[in-house]
Amino acid sequence: MKKGMDSKAVIDKMLEDTSKTIESIKNDIEKTIVDYTFVPGKDIIETDDSIIVRVDLAGIKKENIELNLTETNLKVKADFEDELVGEVRGNNRRPTLIRRTVRFPRKVCPDEAEAKFENGLLTVEVPKLEKKQSFTIDIK
Repeated sequence: MKKGMDSKAVIDKMLEDTSKTIESIKNDIEKTIVDYTFVPGKDIIETDDSIIVRVDLAGIKKENIELNLTETNLKVKADFEDELVGEVRGNNRRPTLIRRTVRFPRKVCPDEAEAKFENGLLTVEVPKLEKKQSFTIDIK
């Protein structure tokens, strides 16, 4: 123990050093997650009869996309190779896996879904289980 420091000061210093170390590790982990994770953009469009989900999957081949639908969500799984990772030295290509789950705002009929993939954009259209119907009622 340094001359002139009481035990409370030593404990405070240890806690401060530990806090700095934990913050540094946290920042390193967050950076690593951002560097190695790719979450594609998505749009959810709701019409009177269906839900349309669009997911950006540029650089992915159609045969490397897997879709799984339920009444409540759409799971997209896609594999592709990231062309450049870090400095270009030797073989810096790494396989990348993308997983995205989209929760539907309403229940849908998954067995009636239609999907298409054009120019890096996946579009999945699924009819709603309960369709909105609008009626005009005369007031008596």
